[in-house]
Amino acid sequence: MSTKKEGAKRLLDTLGSKEKLQKRLGFALGQGLVLSLLIGYFTEQWQFGLAALLLFGLLIQFSFERMKNSIEASRLQAISDLGWKDDLLSDEEYRIRITKILNG
Repeated sequence: MSTKKEGAKRLLDTLGSKEKLQKRLGFALGQGLVLSLLIGYFTEQWQFGLAALLLFGLLIQFSFERMKNSIEASRLQAISDLGWKDDLLSDEEYRIRITKILNG
């Protein structure tokens, strides 16, 4: 059993990770697209580029689904550690409650 401050820090980290995930998704998709275009260009066959794009897309989707599930599990565990029953609040409302716990 963790303390309320540890739970609050965990929830704060989880909310930060949730925000960073969208930026990382765009970066990963950009890398996959560029790499697929390079594969298609250097092999001189568009089919290889398309196959690479589909493969990279599948790998990116799989990894981001796992990260999203891990972040959600961490958020629910932190809320449980804090003893809060309502898990449907907005991120901003959670941040307000967390600052009260960490400062008080």
